[in-house]
Amino acid sequence: MEHIFPILLAGVLSNNYALQNYLGVSTMLGASKETVKSAVTGIAVTVVMVIAMLVIWPVQTFVLAPYGLEYLQTLVFVTVIVAVASLVGAAAKALCKKPLGILFPLVALNGAVLGVCVNNAAAAFGEALLSALAAGLGFLLAMLVFAGVRSRIEEAYVPKAFRGLPVYLMAAAIVSLALFAF
Repeated sequence: MEHIFPILLAGVLSNNYALQNYLGVSTMLGASKETVKSAVTGIAVTVVMVIAMLVIWPVQTFVLAPYGLEYLQTLVFVTVIVAVASLVGAAAKALCKKPLGILFPLVALNGAVLGVCVNNAAAAFGEALLSALAAGLGFLLAMLVFAGVRSRIEEAYVPKAFRGLPVYLMAAAIVSLALFAF
């Protein structure tokens, strides 16, 4: 655990799952230009990443790996992620007392959550949790930055051929290069 700061810094900036690994990028591109909605989505993804890693690490370490069942890893991980996202969604709905719309189904199907779990399941427990937290914070940062970029794009003139997804993909590439410089 002596590598806490480098793991956090790498997960947030240089190994950002949404911008560098292109996992969960559909959630980022389809996100609202409103900062609050983007922040809520980023926080939800972060919470689900950390809780899913809390559940998945022991399953990988004490069930799948010892019995040679690694080939079931994707199926088990997706099942756990969907269950965790459903439970977190139900808890959030009970706390907020209002419907959250399609937020938690998007979180459950987010490729970044599965990518974090698959990439860190074999790591030490503390490092796996810290990597999940760092990846979630990086996803939150990407969501917030892209919400700002999206609102700026909406205010600017964009040629007809580049409106919509093309300009958002170019903007994501530029933001990705800016974060990669770290």
